Order: sequence, then C-alpha cells, then structure tokens
Amino acid sequence: MQLTVCAETMFADRPLEGRFAAIAAAGVTGMELWGLSAQDVERVAAALQSAGCTLELFCGNRAHGLVDPGEREVFLAELRQSMACAQRLGCPRLTLLSDAVDARGIPLAPSRPLASEARTRSLIEGLHVAAEEAEKQSITLLLEPLNTKVDHPGYTLAQSAQAFHLVRSVGSPRLRVLYDVYHVQIMEGNLIQTITENLECIGHIHVADVPGRHEPGTGEINYRSIAAVLRQCGYGGAVGLECVPHGDAWTAIGAFLDAFA
Repeated sequence: MQLTVCAETMFADRPLEGRFAAIAAAGVTGMELWGLSAQDVERVAAALQSAGCTLELFCGNRAHGLVDPGEREVFLAELRQSMACAQRLGCPRLTLLSDAVDARGIPLAPSRPLASEARTRSLIEGLHVAAEEAEKQSITLLLEPLNTKVDHPGYTLAQSAQAFHLVRSVGSPRLRVLYDVYHVQIMEGNLIQTITENLECIGHIHVADVPGRHEPGTGEINYRSIAAVLRQCGYGGAVGLECVPHGDAWTAIGAFLDAFA
C-alpha cells in the first residue's frame, strides 16, 4: 500500500507549501490537496521538490458538478485544466465530485431543479466523457461519495453502492471509487464487507475516525482490522490520511502509520 497525507489539514499554522517538509519528516512523502489552481502549480512544484515529496491526488472539479447536464462543458473545461496541472506535477490521480462545492465543501445547488433520475443520468453521461479524457492523459479519476448527515448536506452521491454501480456502468480502467471510510461509516457502516466485495473498483482509500474526523484510534472505527483485510486481499492502491488532528499533526500521522505502515 502507498500511504499519503492530505496537507490541507496538517500543520495548519504553516503556509501550505511549508507543510510538505513537516509531513515528510513525520514519515510520509506522498501528498494530497483538496484543490489546486493553475496559478499555484509552479509554487507547489517547487515546494514538493524541495521537501522530497510527490503530489498523489487533488480534486479535479470543485466549481462545476456532474449532476447538471447544462454544466457539462464547463465541468470538462475545469477537469481538463486540472489534468494539465496534474501532468505538470506528475500527479497520477484526481478526485471527482458529483456536485459543485463551496470553499467549505458544501454542495452548491444546480441552476435549475433536477430530479434524481436526471441527476443519475447526467452522472453516467458525464463520467463516460470524463473517463475518455482520463484515458487519453493516463490519469485515474476517483469518484467520491460524501456523507450528507454531518459534512456535506445535499450532496448527490452519498452512497457507496451508487458509486460502485456508476464505475461499473462506465467500465473504464481510468475510473475508480475513492472509498472514504469516514464518510461511509457515517452513512452506512458495514465497512469490511463492502471493501472486500468491491475492491476491484476502489482506487484510493481515505482514513479518518468517527466521530470528529480525527486520526485512527480516536473513535469507533477499527482501522487495524481494515488494514489487515487490505493486506490479506493484496490491495495495491493508496491509503490517505484526511483527518483533523485531535491534538497535533505529529501524533495524528503517527497513529496513521501505526495502523497502516
């Protein structure tokens, strides 16, 4: 397993580009970001190189969603720009969100009312086109279900089963599910069975405990059991820490490494 850490939530007292070296000193050199603008690419590239780190994942769309067919062209334009940034940085994966979100991750309503059937149809159509773009660029897209009970009220893709169905429907080797254990535990639980039954569709796993979205060991999720199952199943993808440290970032990353390293 490759281990990564989301730099957005670690060492929050430092500038973003100053966090990479600290995370590397804590034991992880694979970085994740929530978003990345084109104007920040060179600054981020220099900071990553200086720290001896790599960027492994960031979000390919935040301003435009997949659920509204009227946004298809602007969604694709945003995704293509993200892919160009990813190519410059050697980043192999991009997260895909079903909905546009604001700076806090709260979904933005489409410009017109859309029934659930219309949203699902638009998701499938948009994912087909996005996957074709990803295949051309050799970038893997990760479709992420998010919880609607605590953090992302109104988000369309809230169930892992729907995400797995969409990925199987599209059938592209460049489209997988980002299985965020924190979000799935809140929405549905049954983590280990769901992971083992759908492992071929999972391209990345996110880690945080429930409640509080803190590091492993602070809540109700048995991450040691999850890590053991992943090893037994031969999971070769990435596992990323995306949590708000309960105390300091050093302790949070240490707890993550204790569970998965």
